[in-house]
Amino acid sequence: MNAARGHSVPPSIALSSSRWTPISRAEVVTVALLAALVLWLVSIALSGDRPMVDWLTSEDGPLEWTSVIAWLVLAAVIIATAGVNRYTVLLAAVCLLFCARELDLHKQALFGSVSFLKINFYRGHEVTLTQKLFGGLIALGVLGTVLGGLGLNTLAFLRRRLYRRPWGRLVVLAGVLLVLSKVFDRLPAVLADEYHRPLGWTATALAHLHEEGLETFVPLLLIAIAWLRVSDAD
Repeated sequence: MNAARGHSVPPSIALSSSRWTPISRAEVVTVALLAALVLWLVSIALSGDRPMVDWLTSEDGPLEWTSVIAWLVLAAVIIATAGVNRYTVLLAAVCLLFCARELDLHKQALFGSVSFLKINFYRGHEVTLTQKLFGGLIALGVLGTVLGGLGLNTLAFLRRRLYRRPWGRLVVLAGVLLVLSKVFDRLPAVLADEYHRPLGWTATALAHLHEEGLETFVPLLLIAIAWLRVSDAD
C-alpha cells in the first residue's frame, strides 16, 4: 500500500497493480455460472412455459426480489469490507439507489405513478407543475449521486490499474452485464415503438428473462467481488 506522507489512501482503492495477473479460479467459476444462467433462461423461453416466464419476470417474482435484497446487502458489504470514506459512502449510496429503482420508488403516488426519471414525466400533463419541480430536484440528486459515485470510483479504479487483477476484471464484467441488462430492458419497446418491428413472444421472453436475470446476477457478483478484494488485500 503506497501513499504520500501525511495522506492516507482509502482502503477501497488502496490496492494497485503494475502487471496483469493470471486468470483466477473465481473468474472461471463466474463465467461458468453466467453461462449456466443464460442456458437456463434460454431453455425456459424456448419451452414456451408462459406461466414460468411471467412469474420470473414479474415485479413480485423471485429474480426481482433477489435483486432488491442483493443491492441492499452490497451496500452494507462495501462499508463493512472497505471502511467509511467518500469512495465507499458514495458507492453504497449508488447501491441503495439501484435498490430503490428495482422497487419502483420513482413511480410512487407522489409523482402520479409516473417515473420522474423519464423525460415524458416533464413533457406530459399527468402531473402538476409542483410535482414536476419536486421530481426534477430529486432526479438531479439521484443523477449527481450516481455520476459522482461511479465516476469517482471508476477514476480510482483506472488510475491504479485494478482491472489487471482478477477481481478487477470481474468488476469490468459486472459493468458490461449491467449495461447489457438495460439493453434487454429497452429492446422490445424500442423495436416496437421506434422501428415498428415488434418481437414475437419467444424473443420478448428472452429479452425480459435476460434483463431480470442479469439484473440479479450483477449485484450478487459484486458482493462476491467485495470479499475477493479483501482476500487480495490480505
